[in-house]
Amino acid sequence: MNLKQLQYFCTLAEELHFRRAAHKLNITQSPLSIAIRNLEEDVGGALFVRNQRSVQLTELGKILFRHAVSILDRVEACEQELRAVVAGAAGQLRIGFTAASSLLSPFPALIHAFRQRYPDIHITLKNEPTLAQIEAIRGHELDVGVIRRPQRQILPDISYRKLATDKLVVAMYRGHPLLERAEIRIEDLADQNFIYFPRKMGVGIYDQFIELCSKRGFLPNIVHEAQEATTILGLVATGLGVAIVPSGLKYIKIPNIEFMPLADDDAETDLLLAYRAGEENPAVAHLIHLAQTAFHTPDE
Repeated sequence: MNLKQLQYFCTLAEELHFRRAAHKLNITQSPLSIAIRNLEEDVGGALFVRNQRSVQLTELGKILFRHAVSILDRVEACEQELRAVVAGAAGQLRIGFTAASSLLSPFPALIHAFRQRYPDIHITLKNEPTLAQIEAIRGHELDVGVIRRPQRQILPDISYRKLATDKLVVAMYRGHPLLERAEIRIEDLADQNFIYFPRKMGVGIYDQFIELCSKRGFLPNIVHEAQEATTILGLVATGLGVAIVPSGLKYIKIPNIEFMPLADDDAETDLLLAYRAGEENPAVAHLIHLAQTAFHTPDE
């Protein structure tokens, strides 16, 4: 039993006339008769009652017709879905993002625009640090990631597009003496206690934070570590220390916290869209195009 036999059988079952069925199939009656005879041999019984005046389904034929219609419908639906996936109009897209990047207004705008334009592509979002996203992309657990540019070189099997440059800010408890200054530079924080992410988390900004401080002649005194950005800000609000963070975190409203921009020209971080080199999933190409519209940045 094969799909062509089922197609011939269903057409004859609908027409109940060999000549009309053959014409609809754009074949002669002979190959139609042979296909039906072979199918009857396969199933072990007659599918039609034939005489000079009519063609009717047998009970066996009625059972096969019910299943054959379902099978052919599923095959057609499968073909349509596959064509849609190849065209980039269906399928799935697994997107990673960092906590701070999701708070920048272009990120939700990008996801909303993608869902509006490609409603049949199922999106899965996963909050992961930068280095974890890169490994997940390499391991085919994510298709694309919104990451911070890591200080270490990005591996050659990962491609990326620059989305935006994000200025760093310093988070301090309200009433901190440095808030009285017109501007704050990183060197002004040399004697401060810091609250930050653990290095082992793989947060893309960690190494940059250490390098920015070391360029000013000091290593930051990290007195508390926390894995969640909200926890870091909550500890800053207690007055236990300060934190240099991406600007997106200033949209998290926590009482007794002030955010000040850093006056240093190099106090900034690049936001990147990362994906596998040579990626063939057309949905990734769609996201890249929309991302560069949402973030208003040229290709890199």
